[in-house]
Amino acid sequence: MEFLRLRTAVTTSLPPASGALIDAAASRLRQRLASSVMFTGVEVEVTDDPERLLVALVHYRPGTSERQVSSFLEAVWISELRLPGLDAFHFLAESGHVELESVTGDQESGYFLSLQLIALEGTAEAFEGTASDVETPPRDKADAPPTKKRWFRAG
Repeated sequence: MEFLRLRTAVTTSLPPASGALIDAAASRLRQRLASSVMFTGVEVEVTDDPERLLVALVHYRPGTSERQVSSFLEAVWISELRLPGLDAFHFLAESGHVELESVTGDQESGYFLSLQLIALEGTAEAFEGTASDVETPPRDKADAPPTKKRWFRAG
């Protein structure tokens, strides 16, 4: 409820980001999510809905905890989209599903930005052939067998 009150306060006191501002925010978000080995199937869209000017859908690596996904998404929000003024965010995490709702606004910047991002647990097949699954040739011995990068330890 507190998040909803804060979001309403921000979205009624400032105009929404538009034009080049919202397009740049969408581009930064898309680039950051797509460059992570944690996600695949990244989709980011711009909407006219003040409660979710940006909407995004990603699939995260199978076996990754919802807490780890939430922590990463919070870092992305803070580093890529948050404005210097007020920001608020809210997570809903269930097995195989993480949802982030967030809003940020700043009087000096003169606009607000809102986001709804849904992260669903992906399948192993969706991550085949991604950067973390690519075989890399050894650097020292040309005839040694290729090695496979391992990003997560089996627990």
